Amino acid sequence: MATTVTTLDQLVNEFEGTAANLPLVFRTDAGDIGTGYHVTELKHLSVNSIDCGGRRSNWEEAQLQLLDGSHGTHMSVDKFASIARRSVAVIDGLGTVPISVEYAPQNQGLRRYLIDGLQADHDGLRVVLVEDGAVCKPRQEMSCAPPATQKAAPEDRLKKDCCGWA
Repeated sequence: MATTVTTLDQLVNEFEGTAANLPLVFRTDAGDIGTGYHVTELKHLSVNSIDCGGRRSNWEEAQLQLLDGSHGTHMSVDKFASIARRSVAVIDGLGTVPISVEYAPQNQGLRRYLIDGLQADHDGLRVVLVEDGAVCKPRQEMSCAPPATQKAAPEDRLKKDCCGWA
């Protein structure tokens, strides 16, 4: 099972056919999130932003916030699915918009992750997380940046609705 998951509904649907009592383990580059982790919040957000090129954007997204654990056992697939289904039933759109995961290793320094896929093995079902990063949207969307070895000339910095290729 190596499916990229982009919404809460997709995540829960991927659990179909998985043993309900199987541990659900969230994994980052640093390893598994601690046993006894806690789902602290599911959020449906409406974002109204302006990027460095002065362009406005609007979108909706969901966030799953996890509190690191240090004892007990990992939450079961069924318990997580139950929390997700109850939340989706109460908050319109929560299950259908792109989702990210907020998590702070040892509950210090909150980070944002994307779900990269699921891996099943004899120890549990793992939700593989990759850390998200900041991007310059004009640079990413318009490929307006010069080669990495070249700086933009001052007069070219805003020609392509870009922030200056900082």
